[in-house]
Amino acid sequence: MAFRVALVIIFLGTSLWFQFKQTSPFQSSLYPIYAIIIITCTLTILYAILFRWIKNAGLFAYFQIFGDIILITATVYVTGGLESLLSFLYFLSIISASIFLSRKGGFYAASASSIAYGVLVNLDFYKILPAGYKALGADFKSVPSGGIGYERGDILATLTLNIIGFFTVAFLAGYLAERTVTVEKELKEKKIDFKKLEALNQYIVENINSGILTIDIDARITSFNRAAEKITGYNIGEMYHHHIDTIFPDLIKAQGYPIAPDEGDASYVRIDRPFKRKDGRELFLGLSISPMKEGSHIVIFQDLTRLKNMEGQLRRVDRLRALGELAAGMSHEVRNPLASISGSVQVLKDNLTLNGDNEHLMEIVIRETDRLNALVTDFLLFAKPAAKMARIDLNALVQETLDMFRNSPESKNIDIRAELEDNLAVEGDNRQLKQVFWNLFLNASHAMPAGGKLIINARRKSLAFNPRSDSLEITVSDTGGGIALDIIEKIFDPFFTTKDYGTGLGLALVHRIIEGHKGEIEVKSKEGEGTSFRIILPKAVDSIR
Repeated sequence: MAFRVALVIIFLGTSLWFQFKQTSPFQSSLYPIYAIIIITCTLTILYAILFRWIKNAGLFAYFQIFGDIILITATVYVTGGLESLLSFLYFLSIISASIFLSRKGGFYAASASSIAYGVLVNLDFYKILPAGYKALGADFKSVPSGGIGYERGDILATLTLNIIGFFTVAFLAGYLAERTVTVEKELKEKKIDFKKLEALNQYIVENINSGILTIDIDARITSFNRAAEKITGYNIGEMYHHHIDTIFPDLIKAQGYPIAPDEGDASYVRIDRPFKRKDGRELFLGLSISPMKEGSHIVIFQDLTRLKNMEGQLRRVDRLRALGELAAGMSHEVRNPLASISGSVQVLKDNLTLNGDNEHLMEIVIRETDRLNALVTDFLLFAKPAAKMARIDLNALVQETLDMFRNSPESKNIDIRAELEDNLAVEGDNRQLKQVFWNLFLNASHAMPAGGKLIINARRKSLAFNPRSDSLEITVSDTGGGIALDIIEKIFDPFFTTKDYGTGLGLALVHRIIEGHKGEIEVKSKEGEGTSFRIILPKAVDSIR
């Protein structure tokens, strides 16, 4: 609307300025021009006021366009009629209609302009309109035809050319306007798609299980996703713009990093290394480093601690299986002659009169024979899979084993606490499961020579995604000296022991039995604070509710 006022002031003002050089600005012939300017400004103000209450903007636009055509016709008339240089203003109105009302509106405006200009030219040619309202233009002289200096053919040609121009502009402007609308719509849709794609990409990055961080050419951290925060214990506020060495010491020196820009695909680096979280917990991470643009790099890392533990368990299982096969063959070959030796030595001791060193030597033979027999017995238990599988009341089994332990010398100065849920049952071999808990209780007592606490917990462990897979969780914890980090991974290995008198089969036997019962066992320990063994066993089928 302001554009309309500006055009009127520019063109009519310019015409007035030239006219003022020849006559006074207060000449009555200039009043029509003043009136057109005043009417245009008044209508513009009125349009601006009414626009906020108009509900049908399209109809309102048609009203303005046709109003403008009437004003343009009046302007053309007062500035010379047939001789006016402002007839091109019709084109501006047609272009506006095409832009705001599409090609259809442009053709309506072209039709209205053609009719208005045609009527004006004919009325002016036949001198029907009063010539006194023409504020600008040349002096007219009569010709025999009754015209004003033009032949009918000239008038018809001028009118035809203008009408053709009106419709040509309407077609081109409408086409361009529609193409512009189409392109803008496509760009808007693409912009929306890009925003959706960006949001999806951000969602994937933030919710992926792998930690992702990016570093600039100076190896300073520029981004840090949610998984990276969860794995490392640090947040983006703490790490942003810090050197990568802050979180991964010596990473940029590992395996040729940083990478030269010309190394291409060979610049991909894969590193597996231990990592200490912010809270001090030890993890094992797998990191991959890849170059991006302008010297920056992306570091993707995963917590492989569980996988590393599983690899250790698989290696341990392989060793245990091999040892079990060996034990199965050895035990039968050794036990029978061992029983003969033990019996013969016992008979000799009873029948012979020994004293001094001879008696001491005989006691050593008997003791070591018993020790060897115990070792062979453990071998047999280790090698023999659970055969008598039955439904077992876990509470009763643990309590019975605890009663045996309480009555043994190893329980001296140990405070025993048992917290067991009711109605816990498993499918298993009663004798072997007793052996598991007996070995764990003995280990706990050996870790607390000066006394301490032995805590046993048993409860249901539900898996929400599969209620039929419910299992039982049993923990055996002590307050002893704990296990050193450098040996904790070896405690389930056969023949590994830190005791001078141990066989190294106790915990290996525990692991073997739990594995045979389709369970899991893991250990957590901290030096100076104690050790906790966690056992997961499947529930008995008829006990799952």
